[in-house]
Amino acid sequence: MPAQITVLLALTANLFDPVPLDRMTEAGSAVRQAAAHIPAEVSARFETAAKLNDEDKKAILEIARQALAPFQPKPEPSAEVRPAATGPKEKP
Repeated sequence: MPAQITVLLALTANLFDPVPLDRMTEAGSAVRQAAAHIPAEVSARFETAAKLNDEDKKAILEIARQALAPFQPKPEPSAEVRPAATGPKEKP
């Protein structure tokens, strides 16, 4: 159950949105595996009637975010901006 909750929270937080479609299966698997790292006190609430609090959700989302980091597209290299060349000023 922790894996499913982690995936659902990641989906509702749009963490999968930037993942390329061809890597989605692999990314989902990484999030499910990362769910094993949810702190015991948080995962214990999965099996009780206790609701997850905001801190619990933050912890779970951070775990999912880290698991998805390798699946984020690499930023495009930005073009180097060079200042315009200035020569000696001409006298009027």
